[in-house]
Amino acid sequence: MVIRHILCLRNAISAFLVLAVLLAAGPVRADQAARAADLLVSRDSAQRAEGMALIEHDGLALMPGLARVLHSGGLVSRRGAAIGLSLMPIPAPAVDHLITGLADDDAVVRSLCAHGLGKIGAPAATEAAHLLTHSDNRVRIGAALALSKMGADAVPALAAMLRLQDPGVSARAAWLLGILGRDALPSVPALIRALETDDMRLVHLLAETIDSIGPDPAVVHHELLLLGSGRSRCPATRVGGAAAPTLVKLLARPGTPMANIALITLVRIGPAAEPALRLALATGTPSQRTAAALALTGIDPDLAATLPEDLRTVLSGTMKTK
Repeated sequence: MVIRHILCLRNAISAFLVLAVLLAAGPVRADQAARAADLLVSRDSAQRAEGMALIEHDGLALMPGLARVLHSGGLVSRRGAAIGLSLMPIPAPAVDHLITGLADDDAVVRSLCAHGLGKIGAPAATEAAHLLTHSDNRVRIGAALALSKMGADAVPALAAMLRLQDPGVSARAAWLLGILGRDALPSVPALIRALETDDMRLVHLLAETIDSIGPDPAVVHHELLLLGSGRSRCPATRVGGAAAPTLVKLLARPGTPMANIALITLVRIGPAAEPALRLALATGTPSQRTAAALALTGIDPDLAATLPEDLRTVLSGTMKTK
């Protein structure tokens, strides 16, 4: 509790200091901000350096003017304003302005704002992630670009978006997490929870993302067992049939790490998984039916006699080959 109060106080002090700087600077002429914006996109390297020096010296005081230029200036000036806002010495206050810039009519402005947000990182991650729900595809693309540039800083915000249970948003978040690779390891539990969906296209994308991130199979096995359990951490409730229907869906990805772990997990669940496996025998894809038959014989070899004839033949051929 004490630490929380200290953090809140520190954030409040930071905000107060920013406000104090803006007030102490007095009214900075709008044309000075516009000049800085124009200098930053000059073809002359000396002028660009002059623009950067202005931002370094008067950045916070110039920020309101740069924001106005970004929102209503000419094309070239808007590009310079996006660069200037991205270079703020204290970047967090510029986030909202750069977010707005993702809806600009100019693709270069949108790209500059996205790269600026990516450079800012964690302070911009939550707002950028929420833009994955935006109705404007240009804004969604800009947000995705920004998040892809943040690396590990974007992972908590993207994992949170998986909880919205919106297939489109979950797909975008999963795709971005897959791009981040090993940096996205902390998101694996959220990705696995998101597998509890009826949208098989999303299941495939989520599983592919987890495979590309490459978590420890033991971690995946543990999290798969928790599916359908209300995330209880009580060992007595971890293993049961509640996870089986979701695990059976993963059997539609033969030969992949997630499918292999799901098969092993179903066998370890034991008899409680049998109803879901029997349903897969009746209605599943060929790969699901074959894997379900293997799982049933792994649970109890005597169950082989209860399998459909075509699957007994397949399993018999598999055993002979081995």
